[in-house]
Amino acid sequence: MAGCGYWRERYNYQTPTTTIDGAGQGSTAYADVVIGLAGVVTPNQREVMDDMGMSIRTDVVIETAWDPNVSSVGRLIEMSSGTIYNIIGVVDPDGGKRRRLRITAANMDGETVEPET
Repeated sequence: MAGCGYWRERYNYQTPTTTIDGAGQGSTAYADVVIGLAGVVTPNQREVMDDMGMSIRTDVVIETAWDPNVSSVGRLIEMSSGTIYNIIGVVDPDGGKRRRLRITAANMDGETVEPET
């Protein structure tokens, strides 16, 4: 396992909530669940074309500190750049020892949000 200096990036873990307005239209908003999760992103050397070539998805592996709230339901936002990573899968590579998480995620077309200062 890497030392704590290895996990230099910080991430916010968010989960989606859908609200329905009076006209029956749904809108999705994201709420922060974990703020400042330490981790590091590693490219997966894989790009996937979705929607018949209309969008490109870049898969990455993000290794983070273990947190019981992180699941494949949400997304990660890199705090420094605002890059959005939609989570595909989450595993505990240490066999239940609760040391770290290995998250497989996708970055859709370089999608970002405004980074926090």
